[in-house]
Amino acid sequence: MRYRLRIALLALGTVLGYGFAVHSMRHHRYHREAFERHVAEVCLGAANSLKTDPAGPAPRSGPAATP
Repeated sequence: MRYRLRIALLALGTVLGYGFAVHSMRHHRYHREAFERHVAEVCLGAANSLKTDPAGPAPRSGPAATP
């Protein structure tokens, strides 16, 4: 009796585990697409701000700015 119960629980866990993995992969795709849209909006905003600012970006200061 214990053997059959253990086998049934392992089989149920396997089926539920695969189901959860498929659901998670599908859900992950939507998060990735939203993140890609966000990055594209940020890049587009930065490019447009450089296009409208004739002086260009402000000069940097500090050790990284010196040639």
